[in-house]
Amino acid sequence: SLPSFYKATSLTKLYLSGCSNLFSIGEVSPNVTKLCLEGIAIEELPSSIECLSNLRVFYLWGCRRLKSLPSNIHKLKSLEYFDLQGCSRLEIFPEIMDTMERLRVLDLSGTALKDLPSSIDNLIGLEDLRLNYCEDLVCLPDSFYKLKSLELFNLEGCSRLEIFPEIMDTMERLYELNLSGTALKELPSSIANLIGLKYLGLNNCENLVCLPDSFYKLKSLEIFNLKGCSRLEIFPEIMDTMERLYELDLSGTALKELPSSIGNLISLKDFRLNNCENLVYLPDSFLFAVIQI
Repeated sequence: SLPSFYKATSLTKLYLSGCSNLFSIGEVSPNVTKLCLEGIAIEELPSSIECLSNLRVFYLWGCRRLKSLPSNIHKLKSLEYFDLQGCSRLEIFPEIMDTMERLRVLDLSGTALKDLPSSIDNLIGLEDLRLNYCEDLVCLPDSFYKLKSLELFNLEGCSRLEIFPEIMDTMERLYELNLSGTALKELPSSIANLIGLKYLGLNNCENLVCLPDSFYKLKSLEIFNLKGCSRLEIFPEIMDTMERLYELDLSGTALKELPSSIGNLISLKDFRLNNCENLVYLPDSFLFAVIQI
């Protein structure tokens, strides 16, 4: 353990990364703005963590013994970057009992979380949420759509996640959504409410059997990756032009044909159908689209 740093009032940055036998930390000066505890042996954080009113950057990456976070974590009002990547024993993220306006990046990749609290929407400034390879994650809160500042959402490798929640209102800022390697069987039709979405990754979603008819309403979409979706047999009709989509990867899917409306992808530059072993028919509009490329 460490002695108290509470009276070290000039201390603003504290680095303890890689101290793999450090099981506890003492009180830390409230003037600290950056606290790096990567790879230490701590199992829980002291409740006094709430006193770090100036803390902006908090690294707990690779703290594999960490089991819990204090319920007062929401009192870190200055926090901007919170990294819990690789905390493989962390099963619960606490309720966020008040708004945290400044937190922009939350990395929970590789944790043991099964779900997130519905109060996640109190992270009103959150721009980047990382949950990739949370292999125990089974559900997302219905309040997800209330994260109006969210720009990047990574769920790659969440192999037990079967359902993506309805998006009950528009999310204008979300431009990158990675659902590759999840257990999703379908997407909600309300996916069309992601009106700013530019990248949608669904690679290797081996349980995915259909896409919503509303897909064509994603007017900002530029890149759509479905490589390895081996149960996907039908690509939906594209009922209106999609002017921005320039890359579409359908390699390794179970498609037998493409809709004639594929010609509505008027900006398509990179179209991949490698190893589509069931594909028997290409529409005339496909040839027209290729000529335009």
